[in-house]
Amino acid sequence: MIIFNKTRKSVLSDSVEVADTPFRRALGLMFRKSLPKGASLLMEFEKEGRHSIWMPFMRFPIDVVFADSGFRVVDVFESVPPIGPHPRTWKLYSPGRPARFVIELPSGSVAASGTRKGDALSLVNNGRKNK
Repeated sequence: MIIFNKTRKSVLSDSVEVADTPFRRALGLMFRKSLPKGASLLMEFEKEGRHSIWMPFMRFPIDVVFADSGFRVVDVFESVPPIGPHPRTWKLYSPGRPARFVIELPSGSVAASGTRKGDALSLVNNGRKNK
């Protein structure tokens, strides 16, 4: 599965893992040593909302893209750092507008693809568009 940025004509991720249960969404990328270049974790929620992420038990920074039901980018956070021992690092990341999808990517993926707020994304599986 691929996440393609239709606006920029670029690939945001060429290896998509789907977090399709509440437990998998809550677990996210915690405890992993890394996320390979080109990989992503896609979380889909039942409805749009101000879904948040945070970075406990993370070992590396990530880029985060929030998208609405139409798979249009509503917010982007680049190089989100893991939570450290100081309370200043204990931060929730929420979109400025309601979102249905959260895409977690290796740091630098957003810049490499040119992805910005307002961009239209598509989910492609075996050459077939899904979203």
